[in-house]
Amino acid sequence: MQTELAAQAITDPSLTWTVVVAFAISLITVFALIFGRYEIRLRRLRLIRDYVKTFPVIDLGEEGTSPSFEFVRSKYAADVSSDDEREVRASSGNLRSAEDIISEINDTISRTRVFLNRGDLRLLTAAIPYLLVVTTGFILAFSGFGCFETAATCLDGTTFNLLTVGGMKFSDQTAAVDVRQLAENVLTVAAITFIGAYLSSLRYLVQALAVFDLNGYTMIRQAAMIVISVLASATLYRAIPDLSALQAAVSIDRTTPIGDLPALWILLGLAFGLLPGSVLQFILVKIGTQINWIKQSDNRFIDMTRVVPLDAIDGIDFFTRFRLEECGISDVQSLATYNPIMLHIETPYGIYQTVDWIAQAQLCCVVGLDRFLLLRQFNVRTIFDLERALKQNRKDDSEADKQAIDAFDRIYASVLFAPTGPMKLILEKSTAKFLIPSADGKITEVDAKDFSIWALTTISETKAMSSRAIEHLMDWIGDDLHVRRLRRLWNEISGRLGQLSVELTPDHKIGAKSDAPDPPH
Repeated sequence: MQTELAAQAITDPSLTWTVVVAFAISLITVFALIFGRYEIRLRRLRLIRDYVKTFPVIDLGEEGTSPSFEFVRSKYAADVSSDDEREVRASSGNLRSAEDIISEINDTISRTRVFLNRGDLRLLTAAIPYLLVVTTGFILAFSGFGCFETAATCLDGTTFNLLTVGGMKFSDQTAAVDVRQLAENVLTVAAITFIGAYLSSLRYLVQALAVFDLNGYTMIRQAAMIVISVLASATLYRAIPDLSALQAAVSIDRTTPIGDLPALWILLGLAFGLLPGSVLQFILVKIGTQINWIKQSDNRFIDMTRVVPLDAIDGIDFFTRFRLEECGISDVQSLATYNPIMLHIETPYGIYQTVDWIAQAQLCCVVGLDRFLLLRQFNVRTIFDLERALKQNRKDDSEADKQAIDAFDRIYASVLFAPTGPMKLILEKSTAKFLIPSADGKITEVDAKDFSIWALTTISETKAMSSRAIEHLMDWIGDDLHVRRLRRLWNEISGRLGQLSVELTPDHKIGAKSDAPDPPH
């Protein structure tokens, strides 16, 4: 009997079309992602090539090729370069010229010009689990492996199993109806969870596509997350089918009979699919507060450790922030450590714009949002503005120039040592106190304001000491690796722009310049 019902279901035209549509959706999804990756690679390799043509000084002889650039180039060529090519590239080292790099990029473009090349085929193979999971999920969502009417032909062996109806005791009078109702509810929760998980996977995969992080692991991970979400939600419904108390707590009216699927379970199933990690983490956190042997988090300083939004950066609005979040840049700290060349290649923003944003973010991370906004009022927007203001090449400066520069050192020192709101709140929330020596040699506890005054006074005993102390502060502020990387790129671009970019040419020199065109290169 079971075999006959299965055979009838398989030959049912509606189920056949359901399978065809489900497979078509999953196949189109996978091929669209792989084709998008193929197009993105070609476009960005051309952008990388154009960058080399514009700034060929990235190869600095003794300094070697900029690591920032090499990271970007290898990201888009690693899976198509052979081991021999990488060895030749490593052995050539500093001898490579801009023309050599352009030739290597052109070779990579030629290798990836055809769709479904070797790298694409490897990704397609790794995407098979995702394709099968999505196909199965859409078959479940569109048909439920058959229908749920009593007289209909359906795959009873698939619909009625231990997961859907196992462990339940039914009365003899209503057993057939109750079993079918329970199986329908479980599969409905699973189907709704799958829809949410599929949408969540699309969002994740498109975001990975934007930063060229779509690989075999990404596809397998999303297939596993869909399966975990669907099975977890179905099992949770079997454990807690009645959510009347929870519905009352969140003010959702119950308008359906007892045997039907509660409306709240539809919302929970969708939530489990869309935010599987967040929902499970929320449950663990709530359970952890009731169990004393689980290590708890110290939440006293949440108000003082808030994430600084990208809107704090001059030039970034809501739509720009949304675009940057697609690259995984969600706050100022992540922007400060991002590769500026990578950001230029992977977004529609120019290299000067990305360098400016990252330089602003680095200043904000070092001095804090409060002082960052204060410094902006004194015409200091970036980490290099502050470095220029505090550290100058004084070999050719006159005595008057040095005195004027030292005066600015003291001005900016007053901003950098200013007590901020977070500093005061930390002292209020914690038991820590600032300790300073008083005039009679005793150690006393002071608040943030008094400590800042003492610190500024200590380094300002003489004008020379004040300048040297604030320059010392700038030395360690600007010694982070991501600051040094940006400084090198800044110097490379500055060198390419040449001496004419340093300052405006005086009018009398402009009149003396020849009107003859520059000789061709």
